[in-house]
Amino acid sequence: MHEKKARPILVTGATGYVAGRLIPLLLSSGYRVRAMGRSIEKMAARPWGTDPGIELVTGDIMDTASLDKAVAGCGAIYYLVHSMLSRKSSYRDADKIGAANMGKAAANQGADHIIYLGGLGDIHHQNISAHLISRNEVGNILQSGPVPGTVLRAAMILGSGSASFEILRYLAERLPVMITPKWVSMPTQPIAITNVLEYLKGCLEHPETRGKTFDIGGPDIVSYRDLFAIFAKQAGLPKPVMIPVPVLTPRLSSLWIHLVTPVPAAIARPLAEGLSLPTVCTEHRIRDIIPQDLLTCGQAIERAWTGSGRAGGHLLGRCRRPDLPEWAIAGIPFRGDDS
Repeated sequence: MHEKKARPILVTGATGYVAGRLIPLLLSSGYRVRAMGRSIEKMAARPWGTDPGIELVTGDIMDTASLDKAVAGCGAIYYLVHSMLSRKSSYRDADKIGAANMGKAAANQGADHIIYLGGLGDIHHQNISAHLISRNEVGNILQSGPVPGTVLRAAMILGSGSASFEILRYLAERLPVMITPKWVSMPTQPIAITNVLEYLKGCLEHPETRGKTFDIGGPDIVSYRDLFAIFAKQAGLPKPVMIPVPVLTPRLSSLWIHLVTPVPAAIARPLAEGLSLPTVCTEHRIRDIIPQDLLTCGQAIERAWTGSGRAGGHLLGRCRRPDLPEWAIAGIPFRGDDS
C-alpha cells in the first residue's frame, strides 16, 4: 500500500451531510477510513457502514478522551462537525472548545493534517453573521496548532439533502408567490456537492494545500432570485413571483423559513443570517492545485433534483435514505445520489 494510504483517515461528523458522502468517495479511492460519530448504530446503518475499509468509533468533540482514542493512529483528519443542532444558541462557544480539543488531540496523537470545511464571506462585512464568524473562528483555531490545517471556504452547497438546497426546494415548491427580504438580490457563488467532495479528497493528495485557506465555488455568480428561477426551470415549476420588502430582517427570515419548511430553526436561523452579505470567492488558487470540471448551478440543481426522486414531476416510490435527516425527506422519497 502507498505510504499516503498506510494510516487511516479520520472523518468526524460521520452522520452529517458532507461527511456521509465523503466517506464512500475515500473508500472507493483506496483509503482506510475511521468514521467518528456519537452513535455506532446510526453509522452502521449507512450504506458504507459495513464496508471492509471502514472502522466505526464513538467520539464527541467535547470529550477529550474520546477524541484521543478516535485520532490515535490516524494520518489526516476531516473536521466536519458543528454544534448548531446539539447546542442551539450556545453553538459558537461549543464549536470553539471542540476545535481546540481536536487540535490538541491531533498534536498528541501525531496526526499530520487537519482538513476543515468552513463558510465563505468577508469576516469584516457589516452584516457578517454569528454563524460565519463561528466558522471562521473554528478554522483559525484548527490552523493555530502544530498540525497543519487546511481550510476550504464554501457558500451554498447544492446537492440533495443539503440544508441550503432543501430550503431552496421547499420554498420554490410551496410558494409560487413570495414576499422576500432584500437578500434575494445578494450575489453568491454556490458549489455542487460533487465538486466539494473532490476538493476535500484532493487536499489529501496535494501537500501544498497544508496550512492554507482556499475559497471554493462553482463557475457561476448568481443571486438567490436567480437560484429560485433555475430550480423552477429544472423542476418544471412556474418561475416564482418575488416581491422584495425591506422589513424582513434575518431573524424574521429564519422564522419564515422555519414556518414554511420542515428545516429546524436551529439550522434555518444561522443560514438565513448569512444571506445578508455577498458570498463570492475572492481567489481561485485551488482550481490550479486540484483541477476538476466545475458544475454550473443548473447542472448541480438538475443532479440534485433527479436524486430527490421527483424528477419529471412525479414520485418515484417510497425509498428511505438513512443518510438524510427526517426534515430533508419530509414525504419526498429520495433516489440515488447526486455526489
